[in-house]
Amino acid sequence: MQTETACSNTRPFPISKDLLDTTNSVSWFLMDAFWMLEMTGVARTLILPTLATGLLLLYIEKRRTVFWINLTINCWILMNVFWMMDRISSARISFALGILMIGIAIIDGMLQGKSARETFSHFRRFRVLNLK
Repeated sequence: MQTETACSNTRPFPISKDLLDTTNSVSWFLMDAFWMLEMTGVARTLILPTLATGLLLLYIEKRRTVFWINLTINCWILMNVFWMMDRISSARISFALGILMIGIAIIDGMLQGKSARETFSHFRRFRVLNLK
């Protein structure tokens, strides 16, 4: 399994991409979990770190195809946030934009000679399965 070098795929940033990715996943998971548990105040306090780390992941990544995937993830986060705020129309728009971003990522990857599997291989779960 090939490892990615941080210097070639990411912009310089004081926090590592792995730490940002983990922080984003944990804050997003907790935001949704507290919403499900009807602890809306706690859930709403987690909106900011979830959005902020998602946006920082957009900045830090240099690879264009991965940028589109990260933009898709940010649409998903926004969809959750809008749903929490009972703004269903905005959530639906975020969903549609996310679907569009997935399509763009796949097309962008194909233009670079990559399969859809390769396009999505930066996700940790795919790396564990060695899907490239």
